[in-house]
Amino acid sequence: MNSAESGASAFRALVSSVSPSLISDFLNYSGWVLTERREGLLEYWLEPNSADHPAERNPLLLPLNEEMRDFDRRLAELLAYLAEYFDDDGPQLLQRINDLNWDTLVLRMESVDNDDSVHLIHATKTLDAGMEMLRMSTLYTLNPDRSNWRGNPGSQALEYLQEGVRLGHTRRGSFTFPILSRAGASSGYGPPLGRRVMMNFAMALARIHRWPDGETWRSDETSFFDISMAKSLVSAASDAGFNQLSVSFRWASSRPLPPAFSTTPLVFDTHVIESVKSATQRFGTAQRKRSPGSDTSIPDALRHAYRDRSPRTLRDPVLTTQAPVARFSGPVISIGIDDRNREHDESPFFVVLRTAHGDVWILVTEEEHDFAMRAHRTGQEVTAAGTLADRDARKILHGSLVRPDITPRRETNP
Repeated sequence: MNSAESGASAFRALVSSVSPSLISDFLNYSGWVLTERREGLLEYWLEPNSADHPAERNPLLLPLNEEMRDFDRRLAELLAYLAEYFDDDGPQLLQRINDLNWDTLVLRMESVDNDDSVHLIHATKTLDAGMEMLRMSTLYTLNPDRSNWRGNPGSQALEYLQEGVRLGHTRRGSFTFPILSRAGASSGYGPPLGRRVMMNFAMALARIHRWPDGETWRSDETSFFDISMAKSLVSAASDAGFNQLSVSFRWASSRPLPPAFSTTPLVFDTHVIESVKSATQRFGTAQRKRSPGSDTSIPDALRHAYRDRSPRTLRDPVLTTQAPVARFSGPVISIGIDDRNREHDESPFFVVLRTAHGDVWILVTEEEHDFAMRAHRTGQEVTAAGTLADRDARKILHGSLVRPDITPRRETNP
């Protein structure tokens, strides 16, 4: 076995952790040049600035068809080559690739004994708390006016939590859990769902982290969402082996981020956690008394939050404003399935309408796909409603087909 084959074999274990479409996006974003694409089979890429060195123009093969007999070997060879190019080891390369389209919540624990281990129950509680806070942030993002976190979360929340959230490789030499959230494809109007969930998550933790500094119950920042997030955070610190928890966010490099969001870790040590715990206990006391006005020790903002039982917080308009709905009508000129859309949390089924505003691509359900096929065969015009975005020189409509036999599904920001 030569050295190249030996290096590639070390990367075989990573093949299942990354998709060809994500690597293709990564190469494109990193300045590599696509020289040839055979649809559904493979792509050839040249290194950035390869035009300046024509003698070294050696195309890199990216396999696309996972059913190919030697798919694992070829993808492992590509990963090994990229690791050498970027001077990364395997986990570093995966992080570099994932950082393109995935926001990352980084939970870093420290043992009270400062040794090479942490209590297993502490690690479990930390992961459980991280997932619970992510779930609440998802529900809050989809409906900022909800008054509880129980019940059916809805199909959009379930799809995001099941398909758009992953646990990344832990870092060597520390007890660090990276929870990856797919940033997703933008609808053309505000950030996509995955990005909005993480932004709301980050803003809530930043507010909670300021509580020990005297800003515990500011009237313009206290909400049931914040208090619920704080309770989950406290639950992660209930183990006797807790010392401190550091929380930070790495933001997908391919998505623009407002400057107010930081990558600086928020350190929740025992002092901060005790302050947060005390605040949540006071809120619990107010709930049990059911007459908040009788206790003058409870701040005004807490009374207000208890009285109207609705979330109150300053929300960046970009996180909650809905996009305007547009309608387009025309004959169906193309129908198809593109499995690459699944990598962006989108339906693989699409329909193209020829409208007065040009050709419009609509991502549809399987039922709508079948409806469009029937309309195409009979020459019937079809109407679609949703939010329009420009992507890859195409007009993409996120919405639904207007069918006379079915009430159109309500459009929400992806």
